[in-house]
Amino acid sequence: MSSQRRRWSATSGRAADLTSCSESAIHLVAWAVTIFLCVIGTSAHAQQITLKTGQTVDTLGLRREGDMIMGKIQVGTSSGEIGYPIPAIAKIAFPEPRGLKGASELLAQGQPEKALAEIDQVVSYYAPYKEVPGAWWAQAALVKVSILGALNRDTDAEPLVLEIQKVISDPEVLRGAQLRLVAGMVRKQQFDKALQICDAAIKESADAQVLADAWTNKGNILFAQKQWEAALMAYLHVPVFYNDEKLFMPQALLGAAKTYRRLDDFDRAKKSIAELTAAFPKSQEATLAKAELEKMRR
Repeated sequence: MSSQRRRWSATSGRAADLTSCSESAIHLVAWAVTIFLCVIGTSAHAQQITLKTGQTVDTLGLRREGDMIMGKIQVGTSSGEIGYPIPAIAKIAFPEPRGLKGASELLAQGQPEKALAEIDQVVSYYAPYKEVPGAWWAQAALVKVSILGALNRDTDAEPLVLEIQKVISDPEVLRGAQLRLVAGMVRKQQFDKALQICDAAIKESADAQVLADAWTNKGNILFAQKQWEAALMAYLHVPVFYNDEKLFMPQALLGAAKTYRRLDDFDRAKKSIAELTAAFPKSQEATLAKAELEKMRR
């Protein structure tokens, strides 16, 4: 049987849009697809679709067509597509995009423009699947909001946060989206509102990234209110408990250094700066830390 592209309807189980193929061949391939769907395992290849029925389908690639997710499959020497309505899908096992970590690292190293270019590719790729469980759009969008914040582009970040809140139901993602607005609130001196968001996330979240974000932002709020000891305790949560969250480590270390200086604890301030400049030498915070050192020398 010659290899041809075929499209299949998952809801009816019948072949559609077939060309240059005999009726007996159609029945043979349809039977093979049915057997394939019954016996496939749970290991993911390119993307694995898990239906709400518990059935899993390994695909060689995906695309969206209206309210359907079309998955490319291979049966013997023949290839085709099977489509599933989005409400029938429990999850798609997309591999984690490398650009997600890459953009976060670029931001931590003080290269927000390059980080934005990196994350834009991820956001664009996953945009068609944004409401599908398992897609990385929301996580990528959150990183983009952080980058826009670093570039002082709050007016661009706010619509993206609203879009995340509109299409995503995951409570951790929603907490992260709210936290991305806190920096703008601090600049507007909306401290009570900002603190409520941070405290709610700290109380309710079990996600390390969300918690690191919340503690860093809480430190910034308390620092802006000149509550030095409380701010220091908030900042120190990040290097002590969440030091793998590289996106927030430079901010927390700089915040701790600045707070130590206000408390006249210059030795610990210098230690925090040394840790910051060693781990994140190209970050914007490392540049700002040098200014803190100059202030201590006066």
